[in-house]
Amino acid sequence: MGKSKKGMLNNLVINRYTLWTIPNILVFLRILCVPVYMTLLILGSRAGEGNNYAEWWVFLALGIMVFAALTDVFDGKIARKYKAGTKIGKYTVKHDQGTYVGQCIDPIADKCMHIGAIVALAISGYLHWAFIIFIVFRELCMIVIGSFIVNDIDIKANMLGKVASAIISSGIILCFFHKYICQYLWGVFSLDWIVVTIGLILNWAAAVNYAVDASKQYKANKLKTANDENGTEETVVEESERKENATEESVTEKRENAEIDTEENIEKETKE
Repeated sequence: MGKSKKGMLNNLVINRYTLWTIPNILVFLRILCVPVYMTLLILGSRAGEGNNYAEWWVFLALGIMVFAALTDVFDGKIARKYKAGTKIGKYTVKHDQGTYVGQCIDPIADKCMHIGAIVALAISGYLHWAFIIFIVFRELCMIVIGSFIVNDIDIKANMLGKVASAIISSGIILCFFHKYICQYLWGVFSLDWIVVTIGLILNWAAAVNYAVDASKQYKANKLKTANDENGTEETVVEESERKENATEESVTEKRENAEIDTEENIEKETKE
């Protein structure tokens, strides 16, 4: 496991060239937007309760959240397109914009956005707390488990996870209009909650897929490491045996040469 883990740890290099790239700056901006739209949503939902809060703050919070979500689209495109040596007019990109650091912090930023939004919606009364328990528990499990296996396996997003994330995001956006949906369209279990429920089911299904994929990769890496260690041991044994054989051949050759010399000396003495 030593060599494999060491090789993967070498990918996680943190310096100004891997940290302060344009995609990573967009990721940090996305994280900073989370407490802003959470605050605006919670305060805006309490407008008209003897305070100076405005109801339109809820929609301002939605706008900021959508802006943050758009940065996720742009940082991915920039990271994939602009490698070291890419020409932009007269300017040449000196360092890769897509980095291993970015791959690690980008999903964390996405989870912060989802968790921040649904917590604020629950506090505002626009989303039931039961949804929070299932979503947050799943995301926390992914973060904790991912932090332990990030250097051992490479789990990439699958289509089911992307679809689930898109549906949950759509449901969360609808939850900003929960008051109006309940008032004019549906009752207690409204359209926005139905969409979130579907996304939540798919989200857990994607988590199971991730777990199966991670288990397969872990077993494959473990088997490869064991084979590498056995191969190293066999190489050491073969080298030792080769040296022993060479030593034995050298001793035998010297002995034979000594015997030949002795016989020649005896023949000379007999002739004399």
